[in-house]
Amino acid sequence: MAQVGFNAAKKRYHRIFWPAMAAYVAIVLTGAWIVDKETTPKWIAGSIAVATAIPVCIALWAIVRWMSETDEYTRIKHLKGFARGAALTISGVFVIGFMQLFEVIDDFEVFWVGPAFFLAYGLATCLPDLFGKTV
Repeated sequence: MAQVGFNAAKKRYHRIFWPAMAAYVAIVLTGAWIVDKETTPKWIAGSIAVATAIPVCIALWAIVRWMSETDEYTRIKHLKGFARGAALTISGVFVIGFMQLFEVIDDFEVFWVGPAFFLAYGLATCLPDLFGKTV
């Protein structure tokens, strides 16, 4: 995508991100209310699970789109944070996976990989600023 003004990119990002997050919250709350592990058919629970993931995927796409539309400094700062966050998350997945393989730990809920990535991305983007490093 072509670079647009910072404010225009930010507005476009917010127009996609916040409705996606509102939909996510609504679907999570509705799903928690509707789904009963013992009586709900698997296809309904599966459909709600996929429906819950879709807004998160849209928000992730909005973040990547915003990065591609903003100025070079912001783009490189967030792309580096994104890459570092992904590397940190995948490293954690490998460590946990091998610990499970060698029966050091019990099963780990794969759901937590997503929040771990967003935490790692946020920290990898913000921490360099706290220590005086720019890009």
